[in-house]
Amino acid sequence: MYYIDPEKTINFTPVLNSFIDRYAGNVDSTYIVVYIYIMRNSLRGRLPSVSELSDRFALDGDVIGKIIAFWDSEGMFDKPVKPDYSPVEVARLISVNSEISGLISTAGAILGKALGQKEQSTILSLYDYYRLPIEVITILLGHCADTNHTNISYIEKIAVDWAEKGITTSEQAEDYLKLYYGDFTKILRAFGIIGRLANKKEKKYMEKWLTEYKLPLELVIEACEDSVINTGKASWKYADTMLTDWFKNNITTVDEAKKYSEEHKAKAKKTVRSNADKPVRITNKFSNFEEREYDSKELDNLALELLKEQADDT
Repeated sequence: MYYIDPEKTINFTPVLNSFIDRYAGNVDSTYIVVYIYIMRNSLRGRLPSVSELSDRFALDGDVIGKIIAFWDSEGMFDKPVKPDYSPVEVARLISVNSEISGLISTAGAILGKALGQKEQSTILSLYDYYRLPIEVITILLGHCADTNHTNISYIEKIAVDWAEKGITTSEQAEDYLKLYYGDFTKILRAFGIIGRLANKKEKKYMEKWLTEYKLPLELVIEACEDSVINTGKASWKYADTMLTDWFKNNITTVDEAKKYSEEHKAKAKKTVRSNADKPVRITNKFSNFEEREYDSKELDNLALELLKEQADDT
């Protein structure tokens, strides 16, 4: 097979003068450097993943996502067209490429059925178009089979999500499944939510608690259960208020959280009691009303209401 290494013919990354004139000084320099790095890698026939860019430039994945979205909105990225492999092309690739042949065979065994042409074409695109490694595709297929989601359109939807998240190793795939289908499910259960996956808003909360704050799962579950007890419903906002407060105060265990909550509640009760003990002076015609005295139970309820108000204001 003939091959010419592009590094030998093009050993520089071309940056147009029009690009420099338009963006230099007008766009954050980090955006420009990231784009040039992507361009440099594209000349080698590959595109760096979000995780690779994040590690390379020591930037959060969300920041890398914003940079990519910016350059995409500027029309700086070409849109590759997903190939639609014909039966002849699929058969040819299977016959000449042992990796593809093994992938198609493994996919059929995992899904427990003989794959049709559309299914073979989609499985092939996971490898050839979405650039997922075979070991990652195998884990993805196994997960879909275990959850009884063997529809090829569903499988492709999950694959697109993994490709966008830069999941390129078996370790990353296993970690993703543990987080999204293990830990997330346990948090939903703590809220009393059973029989469905998390929606986009719920995922955002859980990603914040587990990946951004890096709080232990048991601590997150404690906050979720407390939110249900204190509000009578699955209040994500209430739980987020608690967990954000715990995170800021370096609380990492359930015992620490319980102690902190008791101290916080006592402080809130003291504030309510102090306000209740203050004489109320009204100078209008209603000033002759009888001042109310609060018992211990009412003070507890008022303290709880104060906590709820803090959650609603956050």
